[in-house]
Amino acid sequence: MKKRVLITGVNGFIGHSLWQYLKQKPGIKIFGLDRKRIHKDKNIFQFDLKRKVELGVLLSDIAPDYIFHLVGGRVRSKGMLAESNLLATQCLLDAVSEMPPPRPRVIIPGSAAEYGKMPSGKKMITEKTCPEPVTTYGAIKLKQTQLALNYYKKGGDVVIARIFNVLGKGTPPTFAVGNFAQQIVAVENGMKEEMIDTKDLGGKRDYLDIKDVCGALWDIARYGKSGEIYNICSGRAVTMKELLEKLLRYSKVKTIQVKESQDNICTSFDVAGSNRKLRSVTAWRPRASLEQGLRETLQYYRNLSREAVDL
Repeated sequence: MKKRVLITGVNGFIGHSLWQYLKQKPGIKIFGLDRKRIHKDKNIFQFDLKRKVELGVLLSDIAPDYIFHLVGGRVRSKGMLAESNLLATQCLLDAVSEMPPPRPRVIIPGSAAEYGKMPSGKKMITEKTCPEPVTTYGAIKLKQTQLALNYYKKGGDVVIARIFNVLGKGTPPTFAVGNFAQQIVAVENGMKEEMIDTKDLGGKRDYLDIKDVCGALWDIARYGKSGEIYNICSGRAVTMKELLEKLLRYSKVKTIQVKESQDNICTSFDVAGSNRKLRSVTAWRPRASLEQGLRETLQYYRNLSREAVDL
């Protein structure tokens, strides 16, 4: 019998990438929910998770084995940030808890932002690192994790996947790498001067290709221990300056300069994660190279620009 998977936030970067990833897997029937209907697949429904009564009916109809709750992420206003990450999560967990057994396993996407700065003297952040978020986003994602753990303490089946930095096909321009790639393509198309505008390039980040993120999510869903947190990361850190330099080497224009803002100096800090816990319970390993992910990010924006011209 096919496993039934529900992805909330299916139109988002990670949600849609996971949809495409699981579509390639045999023995899986996938359903998606989102507040906006962008994709026309008959198994993707336009739905607001705050509609509690209707949500319970919909979950009963779909009868998922796994729910990847990918609603939320970074939004501009603090109010919307709390609503999309906390209220939606609570509504979903309440609805699942009211389902008759066997209830689906829920996978909650956490964030490296929950940890904040890397502790002094430490080379890597592990799941045992005490979370000390330094941003509003990190604090709200930590509260989301706490909601999930409270659900587990009441008997719910849930795992938390703390995702570090992501790149690759579909990377949005709100992410640094996506912003860099978008600017480079604008230069290639003669729509922008040969200059990349950027914030402080100090600090290191742990980047992983979106395909590897999707693979980790699927493995955590199947093999992760309920109530546990798993880091999804590469296990290595790279400077933002190095990332941008690599992207520039892949550009068709070799004379692009970089304009680093002087108003954001020393605001970055180093982040590197350990994926040892995830690797101890699954066969997962990062497969895509950093260079491959950067090339695919750049190509994604080139394809978008061509599609815009065709329209």
